[in-house]
Amino acid sequence: MPAKPRSYVAVVKATEGVLRACRIDHVFVGGLAVLAFGEPRTVTDVDVVAAYGPGDAAPLVQGFLRSGFLASPEGLRDALTDGAHCIIEDGRSRCRVDLSAATTAPAKDAIAARQDVRWRGMTLPIAGPEHTIVTKLAFGKEQDFEDALGIYRRQQARLDVERMRGFARERGVLEELDGLGFMAGVLAAERPEGRGPEDA
Repeated sequence: MPAKPRSYVAVVKATEGVLRACRIDHVFVGGLAVLAFGEPRTVTDVDVVAAYGPGDAAPLVQGFLRSGFLASPEGLRDALTDGAHCIIEDGRSRCRVDLSAATTAPAKDAIAARQDVRWRGMTLPIAGPEHTIVTKLAFGKEQDFEDALGIYRRQQARLDVERMRGFARERGVLEELDGLGFMAGVLAAERPEGRGPEDA
């Protein structure tokens, strides 16, 4: 009998289990950070940054395979050398894990700035809202701006503005961050909003 398809939440839980079992320092970024700190939206990719080395590739692959994913040691090793993410398909859903090696300054900053967030019955290391906002602005697509705006509005009272501006300056998006703050202020005047991390 074929295995029952699993949900996005179940894929996140399985990914967290593999990384913890292999004792890999990591942080969830991207869509999951948006769900935790910003506006709800449909997400199928589990984006994660992991501080692993060449010797960790084989144990990680074995862990992912045992958990129903499709992974290869070559993909994980390539991610270490070429800076791209390794795509790990879930064999029981349409979701996938986009795993990036923590080899760049922004990736290392994401791990350093992570927060333990309670989400869907799990405590997960998730990139903080400040890091996520700036990263989304650096990506620069329309959906990224909307994600950043949603996080800014909902977390505004809790943001470490000085740290966020410093990170934005490093990424070259300080002007965009100022524009985001202005837009959030306009919207707040129309309909005030604010909350902590999501645990829906």
